[in-house]
Amino acid sequence: MISLSEYKQHLISVYSWPIDNNKDEFEKRKKIMNAKYPDEYIEKIISDTKDFIYDVLSSETIKSGYFLKEIDDDTTSYIKLDLHGGWHSDTLFVDDTSGRIISEYLMKQVFGSYLSIYVKYDEIEDTSDEDILSYYYRYFIYMQGFPENIDEIKESFFGKSKQLVKGDNTHE
Repeated sequence: MISLSEYKQHLISVYSWPIDNNKDEFEKRKKIMNAKYPDEYIEKIISDTKDFIYDVLSSETIKSGYFLKEIDDDTTSYIKLDLHGGWHSDTLFVDDTSGRIISEYLMKQVFGSYLSIYVKYDEIEDTSDEDILSYYYRYFIYMQGFPENIDEIKESFFGKSKQLVKGDNTHE
C-alpha cells in the first residue's frame, strides 16, 4: 500500500488544468493540505482504505465482477486543495457503518484505473400511508470494473492460499 508521503505527494501534484501545473501552485496546495488535512487524518484514509480493500477482496460478489456495501447515507466528500475549475485531489467515500474513509485514488492504485466506485441508491416507495406519496432511499458504495488478475491481488493481500490435498494414507 502507498505510504503517507507518497499519498500526500499525489494530492498536491494532481491537476486538471495547465494553470495548476507549476511550482507556485504545488507549494500553495502543500500549504493548504498541511492546514486542512493533518497527517493523522491522511493516515486514517490510507488505513481505512486498506481495511476496506480486505472486505472487497473477501466478498462473494467480486467473483461476479462487482462489490456492494450498504451505507446509511451518501456522505461522499473530497480533498480540495484549491485547484482551478473546482477540481479536487481525491474523492472520499464514507462507510458510515464502520466510520471508514475510503479513497478513490487508493482503490484505483490497487484495482486499476478501470475501477468505477461511486454511491448509488435505490428509491423505494413508502406505502405505509396510502394518502401520502413518499419515498425513502437505500444507499450503497458500489464498485465494478475489477481487473482480470483479481486472484493475484488477493494473493498479494492475503498471501498464497494453501490447499489441503488428501493423500493415500494406507499403512501396510
